[in-house]
Amino acid sequence: APPRITAIRSAHPTPSPLPPPALLLYNAACPSDSQRHIAPWSISSNKMSFAATSTMGKALVGVPMTTRTRSTGRVRAVSVGRRAPKVVAMAGAETLGVIATRWILAAPTMYALVSFNEYVTHRWYQHAEFNKTPWMKALYCKVTGKAEAPRADGGGHIEHHAETLDDMSLKTDPKWLKSEPAKMLVNSEYRGTAFEYDVTGMMVVQMLPTCIPVLALMGFSAASVGGIILAATALHALVWNSLHPAMHGMEDIPLSKGLNFPLAMCNALRKTPYYEWIYQNHVGHHVMSGRVNYNVCCPGFDHVLGTYVPKAEWSPKARMPAGAASRDPYPAGEYNRRLAERAASGGVAAELVDGKELELAQA
Repeated sequence: APPRITAIRSAHPTPSPLPPPALLLYNAACPSDSQRHIAPWSISSNKMSFAATSTMGKALVGVPMTTRTRSTGRVRAVSVGRRAPKVVAMAGAETLGVIATRWILAAPTMYALVSFNEYVTHRWYQHAEFNKTPWMKALYCKVTGKAEAPRADGGGHIEHHAETLDDMSLKTDPKWLKSEPAKMLVNSEYRGTAFEYDVTGMMVVQMLPTCIPVLALMGFSAASVGGIILAATALHALVWNSLHPAMHGMEDIPLSKGLNFPLAMCNALRKTPYYEWIYQNHVGHHVMSGRVNYNVCCPGFDHVLGTYVPKAEWSPKARMPAGAASRDPYPAGEYNRRLAERAASGGVAAELVDGKELELAQA
């Protein structure tokens, strides 16, 4: 019969009664006991003893072990348990790295999502291209179960385009003001140019279907998702309100009615290359009758979808009124001043094109 193999342990229990075969092979390969990291195994016909005082034995039972350093020859105590905090620290550092990366990526991700939502809303709702896009209407019917898709009216944006001259000023002649499109803007204090709080709230709701899935896949919590969407929408409203109303001659919207930067900050931002670019890009949108350059505050998807037109292409098509060259790019309050001038004189010279008034000023 084969010899019995048993393990004789010290007072400290070992995880396994049998020695690992790999350790036996390792010791067998060592030329001397001084090079071995564990005590030798003794094999007899009826037993095998494993010294609990060996290096490996103490490592298995988790007690302090002694090692001899070759450089100094001094004996030092090393606890195997000290390795655990290093592993935990490395895991914690990795977690912090993942969190930091996630938040860093949140900025370009939200920019892309805002650019996409701005483009879709501006093109297919505000310019009512939804009404001319059969596949969108078919998709709406399929999703909602309705037999017919509704007509998008643009929320007054089409009328805003009809009211805007190519220098970005707004028409103030009596004939225009008596027209049906102009009457649709009467109830809008900023004539469809500003993002008041109700409009900003609508944009928050609009952002939810696209932002929630993307941010959730990135690993953000529900609270973080809500905070990121609100912050991105608020920043978009701040840029819009510091750009759009004043460039069309409306008053700067106060904080009591909509999000906006302080006036001094607005004036500083309007001198930056970013504001200069989005200003000219939006002028091109109006000059080209609202068929291109749909992004206003977050350029991007015009380039992706092929609807971006540079200034070199749209500028020759502009029909600028007289005095446009000297017009302040952000003449806040211009519209109301022109109304007062109309009432006093019956006409405004700045609304002349090729020496002819755009609309006859009849009292």
